[in-house]
Amino acid sequence: MADAKERSRTYFNLHRGSRLARGGYWRHDYRFSLEELARLKPGELIDIGCGPGAFLCEVEKRFPEIRLSALDLSEEMIGVTRRRLRETAACTVGDAEHMPLASGQYDAVTCNMSIHHYPHPQDAVNEMYRILRPGGALLLNDMDCVRPVRALANVVFPLLPGGDVKMYERREIEHMLWNAGFRSARYRKISPFSFLCVAVK
Repeated sequence: MADAKERSRTYFNLHRGSRLARGGYWRHDYRFSLEELARLKPGELIDIGCGPGAFLCEVEKRFPEIRLSALDLSEEMIGVTRRRLRETAACTVGDAEHMPLASGQYDAVTCNMSIHHYPHPQDAVNEMYRILRPGGALLLNDMDCVRPVRALANVVFPLLPGGDVKMYERREIEHMLWNAGFRSARYRKISPFSFLCVAVK
């Protein structure tokens, strides 16, 4: 697990153009996050583990008034994201567990299908909390399967080349959020394979 970050960075640097990297399998989930953003109306948003910017492109298209930022461990993914978004978007290469970002910058933080790559997810959630303004919201989207499938995935994940670490169950996600300091969290299944949790600082 120690080299999960390096395996993830290397894999996504090499596969930046793949359907998986471009979010092709998870676009169904984006609409739920977009609905939340329509309700929240953030002025400034950052997507953590942004990949090649597929989600941010959807945000930019629907909410051109939102100031967008992106962070990813993969230099190649950030390069693709930077080319796809407006010049005003701030795109940063960085580790989600140690973000090179100032505290209290954002009204909304999104993290789509990324937290299962993090060896120390509590550190990443703590960082997401830190960079949010008071009253800001975290939209956390990731995999959620029935227990036997999750158990099998967690045996297989360390063997995969993409730096996958663990699929977390609901109580683990909620525990991370409470530990980070979030004052409320709303968790819901949005497909047989995924969840969206909205947590407020």
